[in-house]
Amino acid sequence: MKLDTTGAFHQETFKVVEASYELSLLIARAKKAHSIGETLVKPCLLSAANIVLGDESQKKVSKISLSDNTVKCRIDELADDIKEQVSDKIKASSIFAIQCDETTDVAHCRLLLVYFRFVDEGAVKEEMLFSTSLETPSKASDVFAKVSDFFKKVIFHWKS
Repeated sequence: MKLDTTGAFHQETFKVVEASYELSLLIARAKKAHSIGETLVKPCLLSAANIVLGDESQKKVSKISLSDNTVKCRIDELADDIKEQVSDKIKASSIFAIQCDETTDVAHCRLLLVYFRFVDEGAVKEEMLFSTSLETPSKASDVFAKVSDFFKKVIFHWKS
């Protein structure tokens, strides 16, 4: 599709995508199923837009994608972005510390949670940067291997 000289199509598309991300974030924060976007949120938005703003606005709102797969992809992209931002802050810090927490959930799956403490703008911050599953039974060498693999992937250096 061609852009008009004002770029209106691009601006409209950008706002629709931005709304999709914002609604996906709200769904994630509410800890609701991804399908709620398509089954509840979008019908509510369409109904409200039609009543309050009219048919033209309803048509614009109907372009917001809130399918199950779209919401999942948006949440994954938001999570990856947060992980990247925290990783960049840790890399910018001259030193950091890690804390590993091994836990077992109700389904007897072993999880490793790794927290990082680092200096950001003169203050010490603490963030959980990643979690991964562990084999049963797990040893200290297994925990070290998982953390080391993550360090290699994100390019953290042990000397820091």
